[in-house]
Amino acid sequence: MYMDSRIVKSLFILQLLSSFLVFAGHYTALVLNYTDPFWVIALNQISRYGTVFLAIITGFFTARSLERLKGSGWSFFSGKITYIFIPFLLFGVLYHYLLTEQLPSQGTDFLNIILGKTDGQLYFIFMLCQYYVFAYIFRNIINKKNILVLIWVFMIFQYVYINYLHQPWLGLSTRHAFPTWIFTFYLGHIIYWYREEIILFMKNNQPILVGFAGISLFSAILFVLSETTYVAVHMRFVLATLVTLLTGLLFLFDWAEYIPLTFRKGLTFFIYLTHSAVTIIVNKTLIGYLGDIAWIFESTWYTLVYLVIIYCITFGISMLLSKMMNLMETHKRRKIRQIEGSM
Repeated sequence: MYMDSRIVKSLFILQLLSSFLVFAGHYTALVLNYTDPFWVIALNQISRYGTVFLAIITGFFTARSLERLKGSGWSFFSGKITYIFIPFLLFGVLYHYLLTEQLPSQGTDFLNIILGKTDGQLYFIFMLCQYYVFAYIFRNIINKKNILVLIWVFMIFQYVYINYLHQPWLGLSTRHAFPTWIFTFYLGHIIYWYREEIILFMKNNQPILVGFAGISLFSAILFVLSETTYVAVHMRFVLATLVTLLTGLLFLFDWAEYIPLTFRKGLTFFIYLTHSAVTIIVNKTLIGYLGDIAWIFESTWYTLVYLVIIYCITFGISMLLSKMMNLMETHKRRKIRQIEGSM
């Protein structure tokens, strides 16, 4: 239990890092419209770790949730609908309005909202919903006993789907489809099911840990310097990110208890969901007052300060939404206990 709490806190810290990296990726893409110093390009490349971190860690927590699941499927999906799918739809409407300055009115507008096509990062949540359905349906078939065999099947299937099978139905890209991510998510299941073995093995074999750290550093430098833009579903990138995540997990495992952070359910999800909206609103507000914001990106310090300001606003809004979500969940549980107590 003590080991589990340290692993959960370590992964929560990595989740926060992943949310920042996703934000940094979209922020630096904005900066690249104005200027392209090396540090901006480097941060944009490194930021691609964020989505893969998020997928693997989501796989870990989903495996944990399904193992503890009691009752019908509704107890699993009701929370997903309330705290993920409904906010996804609401923010889809918001992004449509922010980007078109019109409320959705046509059938294609609502279809794009449902498919996660109204803003760049919403594809991940659309795909996440597919993953939750798949993980629940196959929860008793894909398990600890066979995952070390099935993971090779998932890796091959993910590669084949991306390169040969995907069809752009409804204008959806490969990253909208769960098969593009199946291997990545189930890496998280492996980490959950074999968490103790992984931690103990790496702690007892320091040369391997040092090797992982070296691979993590070398691959990061390679991705930064490479002319190729590695996307989150690129197989080499996924494997390099896995090594980096395990290295970070081992480091944080020994230090997590000294870091003054408390696990907050939904916080990283809302950072992921809201950061682009906050960026758009802040940009439009500044442009409305100043007329032009190019001068911000012409200075490294102004660019960094602006990044920190937008992320802090995003973090504050996400913290508030997370607290609201947890209050709603506490209230729902209390009502269920009252109903059960009166029966």
